[in-house]
Amino acid sequence: MAGLSRTKGQTGEREAANLLALVTGFDVRRRVRQHQGDSDLEGVPGWALEVKRHAAAPPAKVAEWWAQAVAQAQRTGTKPLLMYRADRGVWQCKWLANQHAQTLPVTCGIDYTLTASTWVWWAMCQDTTKATRAP
Repeated sequence: MAGLSRTKGQTGEREAANLLALVTGFDVRRRVRQHQGDSDLEGVPGWALEVKRHAAAPPAKVAEWWAQAVAQAQRTGTKPLLMYRADRGVWQCKWLANQHAQTLPVTCGIDYTLTASTWVWWAMCQDTTKATRAP
């Protein structure tokens, strides 16, 4: 059973990497040799990318995944991005709302996040990514 879960996770990471590459134009890849605390993907400058692919995405699980994304981002001095998809669902991105509303407190709590499609996340956040895409 653990092998199936690991395979599903790896497949989800590849799917998310391909989607991010399409949306952002960056060379996004799975981090093949992941260590405890590493983000799942690399290639979008300034972002710690955590990917979850599960049968369901109940709020308690999403909060747990968000905490993991935040911890990774804090270790690397980057912004957290959680990408998740439930079976038969679409990819969702969760990120900090205070990037867009300066009046919000600087907190990483899940109550201060936005959730939207990958396309909407990039439309709202591409100006905060300080790198030039490869031609």
